[in-house]
Amino acid sequence: MYTNMLKHGSALRGCIAVADLRRIMVSVPSSLLDEVDVFGRTLGLNRSEVVREAVRMFMTEHARSELGKKLKAGYSEMASINSQMAEECAAAEEEAFVNYERFLAGGD
Repeated sequence: MYTNMLKHGSALRGCIAVADLRRIMVSVPSSLLDEVDVFGRTLGLNRSEVVREAVRMFMTEHARSELGKKLKAGYSEMASINSQMAEECAAAEEEAFVNYERFLAGGD
């Protein structure tokens, strides 16, 4: 699936204008650079395209992870609030149920 995304233009989404590109220098082990080159050749991408897509994917995954952490914390917080509300309403619900049973039985 990943290679299909890259082959079908995901790495080049948004048609980057040459004027928008900035050159950076990045130090990587030669073995990693060899892997990048092989990977790029397999997908028909140059080094820059592979690195751009890798950075995009890394940042997207990081954002997803952070959102997941925030959601988990929010759900945990809401769980305790919901539990507290349920406890506070339990007595009122019990009283309403007793009154309903009396009503059904024909009593006031």
